[in-house]
Amino acid sequence: MIMKATPWLVRASLVSLTLVLGCGSSGDGTQTSGTGGQSAAGAGGHNEAGTGGQSTAGAGGTSAAGTGGQSAAGAGGTSAAGTGGQSAAGAGGTSAAGTGGQSAAGTGGTNAAGSGGHPAAGSGGTTETGGRSGSGGSAGTASGGSGGKATGGTAGSAAAPPMSDPTSKLGISAPGSGYHVEGNIPYGPYTMQRLDVMYPNAAGPMGTTTLPGVIMFHGGGWTDNRPAALKASMSSFFSRFLKHGFLVCNVEYRLADGTADGAIAPAADQDALLAAKWFWDHMDYYHVDKTRYVTTGASAGGQLALMVGMATSAAQLGPTSPTDYTIAAIVNGYGPSDVTDLLAKHVSFAVQWLPANTPNRAAIATQVSPVTYVRQDVPPLITVQGDMDTTVPMSESQELYDLLTAAGADTALHFVAGAGHGFTTPATAWPDAEKAMFDFLVAHGIGK
Repeated sequence: MIMKATPWLVRASLVSLTLVLGCGSSGDGTQTSGTGGQSAAGAGGHNEAGTGGQSTAGAGGTSAAGTGGQSAAGAGGTSAAGTGGQSAAGAGGTSAAGTGGQSAAGTGGTNAAGSGGHPAAGSGGTTETGGRSGSGGSAGTASGGSGGKATGGTAGSAAAPPMSDPTSKLGISAPGSGYHVEGNIPYGPYTMQRLDVMYPNAAGPMGTTTLPGVIMFHGGGWTDNRPAALKASMSSFFSRFLKHGFLVCNVEYRLADGTADGAIAPAADQDALLAAKWFWDHMDYYHVDKTRYVTTGASAGGQLALMVGMATSAAQLGPTSPTDYTIAAIVNGYGPSDVTDLLAKHVSFAVQWLPANTPNRAAIATQVSPVTYVRQDVPPLITVQGDMDTTVPMSESQELYDLLTAAGADTALHFVAGAGHGFTTPATAWPDAEKAMFDFLVAHGIGK
């Protein structure tokens, strides 16, 4: 059976656009930095930063920042910022900001701001491509004047392609014929922080097709380090998402397994959010549609998927904030939603993940419980679970659904007839679960 609540209110993306400024020299550019200044130049760029200034130039750009100023120039652009000013110029643009001013010029535009000013491109001008950062830099910001339009700038040089870790001993996902896999890509410094990216042979970085993306997390009670329980074991999930037109990011994470590579809660959730941001940051490279970003997981991985999609900044699961990416939908595969409840019931894997002697144990249990973050504007969320599951309490799935419904969120709960923990039996289980999952996603304009 399936239960649905009221439609989700689409939330605004909280994407923060910032300038990432290098120190020292890079590429073939020329740059000078004064006392406390930071300056970076792309190929052929010229850059100067004054006391406390920050400045970056793209290919062929010229950029200078005064005391406390920030300045960025795109290809062929010229940009200068005075005390406390911020300035960015697009291709061929010229832009200058005075004290406290902010200024941006589009292609061929000329722009200047006085004290405290914030001008845009002139009538009919365009700042569709704002300041372009130097090699490896992040996007600038831009605003359009009368008749103009504005969007953020783009990075000066494409990010280096993700590289697999040849020393990793983790198993790699095997999507089968017709699909390509990039295995054991590091998304963090720890041994277990590795992921696999899978996509059709005609898609991905060398293709021209833009696909929805899904990030997924395996189960195992946050503790099981046997190869059969790690990321390569998620074939029943990733094969179906591939079939339904997704590019897949399949994640390994730190486990509370008692090894030197392991860690107790909340490490797994910190890793999940970090991987979610890594995938978000590389979506342009892989040709993934950022408006169709789904998170899913099985069992303990379902809890991680819920946290990726539901956690707020208040969770403080650093170094990543949930505002660093935007999730379009959550597919929870029989994951627990209330860790406090699991501990109260002395569920063995939960106790291993969060031992009794852990300082602030109760607070951490609340921190990593998805029910803590119930609100109206969570992404559309469906929970799919066997109606004979004795591993993860079915009452938790019902509680999550009831709380989300009461909050006015867009949610659904589907119990698979005759299935236990997972959908391996009966023969009707996976077809039933798959239909519920992808009917829900397709109804929200995601997948096929």
